[in-house]
Amino acid sequence: MILTPFTAMQKAIAIVNDSEHKKNKIAACLYTKHEYIARHNHRPPVLSKHFTPDIRIGQSSQFIHAEVACIFESDFATEGAFLCVTDPFCPNCAKAICESGVAHVYIDHKGLDKDFALRRGDDFESLSLLMLEKAGIPVSILHRKDEKIEPLIAPPILTRKGSAKGIEFFHWDENTNISDCLDKFRIRQSHTAWVIARIMENNNQETGILVFEELTSGLTPHDYSKKQNLSDKYRFPVDPLNRLLFFVRRKGFEIIDKAVGCNLHPASRALVNASDYGITNIYLGEMSPDHDTQGLDAGKILHENNIISIQQILK
Repeated sequence: MILTPFTAMQKAIAIVNDSEHKKNKIAACLYTKHEYIARHNHRPPVLSKHFTPDIRIGQSSQFIHAEVACIFESDFATEGAFLCVTDPFCPNCAKAICESGVAHVYIDHKGLDKDFALRRGDDFESLSLLMLEKAGIPVSILHRKDEKIEPLIAPPILTRKGSAKGIEFFHWDENTNISDCLDKFRIRQSHTAWVIARIMENNNQETGILVFEELTSGLTPHDYSKKQNLSDKYRFPVDPLNRLLFFVRRKGFEIIDKAVGCNLHPASRALVNASDYGITNIYLGEMSPDHDTQGLDAGKILHENNIISIQQILK
């Protein structure tokens, strides 16, 4: 069966009420013509095993957004895939959509009258849509009953492969470990936010990857300067750990040993996302936070509960 936006949206609608979130039950379906994955917002099993839903991980809730869950848990590369969502997507999910190479987003028309749209509608219109418009990703409203699709934004470039801005590949010697690589790159780039990992590419070749914090594709520093004080909840730059996780799913790569090296301590939300992805070890260049001071608290609670081992390398 060839999937359409209508059949894909119905798969999201079918599971949305299975979410344990009390206020916002949201689901998404990421799909190509012949394969799909549908997920609702949920807590990663590794977190729900240890914590009740009210416990926060630093400044983040435990919940993985439905869009991110689809990206992380898909068994196909996400570049060029389509996404159906029951509700308007938040700016953090907008960043995930841009970084993972999604080609088109469809929003169920009933979602425009639901809780997030009413509470954070300004963030959706001025932040989320701006990021997708700059990245050349169209967004449409889907009317299921009438089987109509209404364009919300239609950028002149409908699909555009993201550049490798702020992403570098390097040879990873088999006798080299993450601590060695952290030391090497810190000589070149200290006190800025970046992350490294050893990855397996589609040709079964192992290589190193270095990922910096960046704005999403097409977004300029001028855009950022105009909007950076607009919201007290969201920021435009994409944390390097999040960028790494989205990029490897975009290309269908794998992170070897589920271990990464971070120059600075990751933010709370990035750590929650990493727990869902399955990262088990994080090695730090220094304990300073990349931007979120509560990320230190998030790291502590994850480390103490043996969810993610976080350790600073010896200097």
